[in-house]
Amino acid sequence: MMTKISKRISIFDIFPEDNRTQDVTPSSTGEDTSGETCAVQSVDESAIIISTVTDLQGQNVSGSESACTSEEKSPLCSLHRMSRILVHVSVILSVVAASLSVLLILQYFYHPSVQRACPDYLEACAPSINCSHADGANLCPPSRQPSNRTLASEYKNPVLLLTGRSLLQVYSVNRGRYYTVCHQGWMSSHGWTVCRELGFNSHTVLSSPLPLSATEPDCLESFAVMNKTSGSLSNLEGFLSPVENCPNEEGVSLQCTDCGRSSVESQRIVGGSPSAWGRWPWQVSLRWDGRHVCGGSIISSQWVMSAAHCFVLSNFLTVARWKVHAGSAALNPSTSHSVRSIYYNGLYNPETNDYDVALLKTSQPMGFSETLRPVCLPRTHQQFQTRGNCWISGWGHVSEGGQLSPVLREAKVHLISSHVCNQSAYYPGMVSGRMLCAGYLDGKVDSCQGDSGGPLVCQEGGFWWQVGIVSWGEGCGRPNRPGVYTNLTTLLDWVYHRLQTDSEIP
Repeated sequence: MMTKISKRISIFDIFPEDNRTQDVTPSSTGEDTSGETCAVQSVDESAIIISTVTDLQGQNVSGSESACTSEEKSPLCSLHRMSRILVHVSVILSVVAASLSVLLILQYFYHPSVQRACPDYLEACAPSINCSHADGANLCPPSRQPSNRTLASEYKNPVLLLTGRSLLQVYSVNRGRYYTVCHQGWMSSHGWTVCRELGFNSHTVLSSPLPLSATEPDCLESFAVMNKTSGSLSNLEGFLSPVENCPNEEGVSLQCTDCGRSSVESQRIVGGSPSAWGRWPWQVSLRWDGRHVCGGSIISSQWVMSAAHCFVLSNFLTVARWKVHAGSAALNPSTSHSVRSIYYNGLYNPETNDYDVALLKTSQPMGFSETLRPVCLPRTHQQFQTRGNCWISGWGHVSEGGQLSPVLREAKVHLISSHVCNQSAYYPGMVSGRMLCAGYLDGKVDSCQGDSGGPLVCQEGGFWWQVGIVSWGEGCGRPNRPGVYTNLTTLLDWVYHRLQTDSEIP
C-alpha cells in the first residue's frame, strides 16, 4: 500500500520560507518589532498621559500648581493630580467608545459579500447553486446528498456528441431516450439552439452531414428530424419529429467551438522539454495572490477547467484571490483574467482523489487568438489509443522536490489501462472509474507538483481533445508510479450540467 500520495499542487511554492507572512495583517497591539524607529512610529495614548503628569511634578509653576511645593498642601496636591488624570482618562474613553460605536454601526449595515468556491452536484438540491453569496458550505442538505455514483439515473444531458466524429443526439424526456438527429431538414439555426443548450455561445458553430454507416450500431437505435427553425432553449424536445430511419443514411456532425487547433506543431514537467509559444494555446496558469498554484485549460471564452483539489485541499476558496493567466508560454508575464465563480464537483473525495474536477468562470470573455483558444472536450464514447499522440504540459517542478519551470514544458506520454494501473505492482485498487493513468511504467516522464489541474490531451482527426486532468501520483517520474489523471470522458455530464445551469451562458 502506498504511504505517500502527492496531489500535484505546488503548495510549497506558494508560501516559501522567506515569504510566509506576506498576507498577515500588521499587529494592532503597537508592539515594538523593528528597533528604535518603532518607538517613534507607534503612539501609546496612556503613555502620553503618564508622561504629562510626571513632567508637571518637576516644574515651578504659579497658581494652583505652586500649592504642591509645600508639604502641608500635599493631600490637596494629590487630589488635584488625580482629578487631572481622571479627566484625561475620561476623554480617551469617550473617544474610544465613540469609535467603537461607529465601527459597530458600519458592521451592522455593511456586509461585504465574499464569493467562495462551492461544491456542485448534478442534482440541483437547493433553489440556486450559484455561489456568489455562499460561504463555501455544502448547499445540499444531508438528507438529499447524492450517493457516491455517477448519477446517470438522476440526470440526462439534453444533448450528446458521440465519438470523435461528434454525432449529434438529443434526449427526449417524454420518451426517455436519445434520438440521433438526421441531417435532412437541418439548418444552421438548429446548430445555434443545440450549442446553447449545451452551454456554449460561440461565434463558431460548424455542422456537416455524417454517414451513419461508419457509426457503431449501438449508437443508432432511434432517429428524428428537426421540424422547427427556432424556439425556446428550454424546449429542445419540441424540435424533434421521430422517424424510422434517417433519409440518405446521414446524421449531423456538430462542433460548437473552434477548439483543439494548435498554431505551432511540435518537434518532442519531468523529463519534458520547453514548449513553443502557441503550441498549447488553451493552457493557463491559475494564481492565488499572484503565485502559480495549478494549471488549467480553456474550454470556452469564459470557462476554464482544472482540478478540485487545487481549491479544496488548502482551503483556497476565496474567488477574488484567484487570477487566470493565459496566452503565454512564459510563467511571467502573461495576460491576467479575473475570476467570477469557481465550482468543484460535490463528490470530490480528498482521501481517494475521486471526482477531481473543477470549473472556473472568468468575469469577462477571453479574446481568442493564435496563442489563446479552447481545447476540445472529449465526446461521449470517444476512445483514444494507448500509443496515440498524447501530451501533458505545465509549469510544474522539473524534478521531484525541485522548482517551478519559468517556461511552459511539454512531454509526450502513453495512456495506461486502468486494469494495468490497478495491479499490485503499481496502484493496487486505487484507480477508480473516474481516473486514468498516463506516462511510462519505467518512470522518467511525468507531471509533478505545480502541474495539477493542467490538461492531458490527445490528437485525433486533426483536433486536440482533453482526455484527462492532472490529479495525483506517488512522487514524480518514479518507476512503476505513473501519473494519475481525472478521466474527463466519465465526467462530461457534470461539466455540461454546470455550463447549462450557470446564470449566464458563456
